[in-house]
Amino acid sequence: MSFLAQWNPFSRASWMSREQEFHEVAIRAVNGYDNFGDPSYLEGLRRLLYSYDHEARFHRTGKMVAAYQTVGLLASRLRTQQWFEMRPNSANIEIRQPIIITGMVRTGSTALHYLMGANPDMQCLQYWLGLHPQPRPPRAYWDAVTDFQHARIELDMMYRAGKSMLEAIHYMKAEGPDESGRILGLGFSDDRFEVVSTVPTYSEWYANTVHRETYALHKRTMQLIGSYEPDTRWLFKYPVHLRNLDALLETYPDACIIWTHRDPTDVLPSYVSLCAHFRSLFEKTPDRPRIALEQEEAWARAVDLGIELRKRREHQFHDIYFNDFMTDPIGEVAKAYERFEQPFSERAKTALAAWRDTHKPGQFGTHNYERDDFGRSPTQVHERYSGYLERFPRVLEKKRRAA
Repeated sequence: MSFLAQWNPFSRASWMSREQEFHEVAIRAVNGYDNFGDPSYLEGLRRLLYSYDHEARFHRTGKMVAAYQTVGLLASRLRTQQWFEMRPNSANIEIRQPIIITGMVRTGSTALHYLMGANPDMQCLQYWLGLHPQPRPPRAYWDAVTDFQHARIELDMMYRAGKSMLEAIHYMKAEGPDESGRILGLGFSDDRFEVVSTVPTYSEWYANTVHRETYALHKRTMQLIGSYEPDTRWLFKYPVHLRNLDALLETYPDACIIWTHRDPTDVLPSYVSLCAHFRSLFEKTPDRPRIALEQEEAWARAVDLGIELRKRREHQFHDIYFNDFMTDPIGEVAKAYERFEQPFSERAKTALAAWRDTHKPGQFGTHNYERDDFGRSPTQVHERYSGYLERFPRVLEKKRRAA
């Protein structure tokens, strides 16, 4: 990391005035390569830097981490662009009918993703490849790959910083299936920035923009990563895709969407707790009531968008309810496969059963949070989500005994 030896992430200069500096440090990180690709990412980056100057409440460590994150994303963007140039033919690979898991946060989508990600007949984005996009090598070689080793180290450091709480809230493994957020972050248009810091100006832009260029980059990156398995069907997962369903469906017009569902009064308090834990790594005393109001509105808009867009595409959607999945996870996967004509081979059934049997709920601790911290009554939440509850009344069914 000699390229960082003389760089000061704690500079007192404004964030906006450091835009060129961040780019130059990223270029040094990749030995002088300087093609950042499509410049559309600059709009999101500049709005983010404005928010960092005028709205964020970073403590000293948070300011340092935000600076390194900015440089890291730019450097990753450069490395990815290098791979595009080295593997230009990967741009011609078709991604047909990807199965995409989305829905509100904290609806069981991570457990569903890990379970479905155990299927050897499909391919998914692994955590380490989300951090370091490149053609996915055979599994037997991963342990020897420096980028894979770095991903393991980063996860360990993150969980240590979170005092194991983050591991209980959202478990990740370097070799495990990952969300699409790290890829979308390369375009500086992702909700991660508003989760970890107070950036209302950026958030307003993010919520009111159709992020076509960022999703085009997502597709191009998936073509690169899967270039050794061009005919293997993709599995993607990210709750935030629901907030960007318009751009997602423009990019993947034949996408097969699994929409996961759960009562918003169970979802939002848990998610606000998650946001507060992440934000505490960056900012002083996270404002939970403010986070609660922001996230309640963001996800209400997301489900409203989803309901509207699926009206003309009902054949592309399949619903999985939290209670059903907790009762019979493999049965719910089988229904989704049948819906989207994905074969469920015996080896796939064996792999999913093995994963289920070795990964029990609460294995990495319990996410404990107080609903009173959320500051919104169930009546208030249900009122804001009335359209969602009318369209999907089963989210309010009483829980059944889990399997």
